[in-house]
Amino acid sequence: MYKSYNFEEIESRVDDLKKIDSNFSFEKKLKKGDLFFVIEIKDEIIGYAFLTKENKDYFLNRIFVKKDERFKSYGKKLIFFIVNTEIKKGSLIVDNPREICNFLIKIGFEKNEDEVYLLKNLEEKDSRKKEGQKTVISSILWNIILAVTKIGFGTISNSRALLADGFNSLSDVVTSTGILLGIHFSNMPEDDAHPFGHEKIESVIGVVMGIFMILTAFELGKGGIELLLSGEKREVPSTVAIYFALFSSLVKYFMYKQKMRVGIETENRALIADAKDSRNDIFSSLGVVLGIGLSIVINPVFDLIISILVSVLIFKEGVHVILDITDTILDKQDTEFLDEIKKYINENTEIKNVHDLTMRKSGDKIFLEFHIRMPKDMSLYRAHKIADDLENSIKQDFPLVKNITIHLDCIIN
Repeated sequence: MYKSYNFEEIESRVDDLKKIDSNFSFEKKLKKGDLFFVIEIKDEIIGYAFLTKENKDYFLNRIFVKKDERFKSYGKKLIFFIVNTEIKKGSLIVDNPREICNFLIKIGFEKNEDEVYLLKNLEEKDSRKKEGQKTVISSILWNIILAVTKIGFGTISNSRALLADGFNSLSDVVTSTGILLGIHFSNMPEDDAHPFGHEKIESVIGVVMGIFMILTAFELGKGGIELLLSGEKREVPSTVAIYFALFSSLVKYFMYKQKMRVGIETENRALIADAKDSRNDIFSSLGVVLGIGLSIVINPVFDLIISILVSVLIFKEGVHVILDITDTILDKQDTEFLDEIKKYINENTEIKNVHDLTMRKSGDKIFLEFHIRMPKDMSLYRAHKIADDLENSIKQDFPLVKNITIHLDCIIN
């Protein structure tokens, strides 16, 4: 658990600090700009950091972690906790690194010509937005290429299956554009009208994407069935259609891997849904290859049948996408995550009773609510401080948690 200490708290824990660091020294007064942070496990101090603020920059005077706890990266975690909760701009500077030079380099500090170590550009980078946008823009460009080539050569080569696969890629252009808009709007900061942020736009975009997939599937399937029932004689598709279908499946595979990786890393529901659509496109394109091959060898009707099957796959995935995102909209509880939060509190704090844990998701962000019990004679300041420290610690170790509401109950007996 991460905590910030004031003068009185440091003074009351001097003996504990000297137990883990024999070189610890404490002046009887904290100057303006001095900051003191500790890591505790069940009220036992295992590390601390002492900083001084001068103008926009922060100087790390000392950081120390108990020797048998260093392999757990507590020093790194403490630095990033300080950066995320206290330091917003400027640089974190170490001008007396001594034996921690390697540690500083490992966590991103840079050494200048004066042997001073600096951690620059401390504003949190919006990597989620940038990575998501880059992936979706790449997907749009590739889907435009695939749609144009498959629709064009599907028409020229008399392949209804390749034509259907082309319209599938065209629908992907529309849905990916929707996701791009979702990433943009969901990363807008909170405002008076939307105090919880705009992340739910991702879920809305995901549902719209699912509906669009269902409508596309319906139109493709309807056209294929009408042609099949008409008994109209079909021309044998050209062999060239096979090569474009194989090329499409290869491109879709790499698109699926990239979108799924970024979607999981950034917890972007709409991007994960789009990745699943790309995965199904792999099989639909391979099915097109099979249908064209059977049409050439056996009967042209197979090309038509495959086009209908492709529309069924698109329909199925559209329904799945809507049902999956509906769980998020309806605040389905992730019991494994809630158990992990409860375990984290039990293992790292002296809080004895954690109950009524609930959560809701908005985009990739998690909003937590729970109750904790405190002794009835504890001061309001102390109880509030414990709740604040717990909130900051959870946010540090669970980066997707955006906001926490902690209700304080009292222990009567």
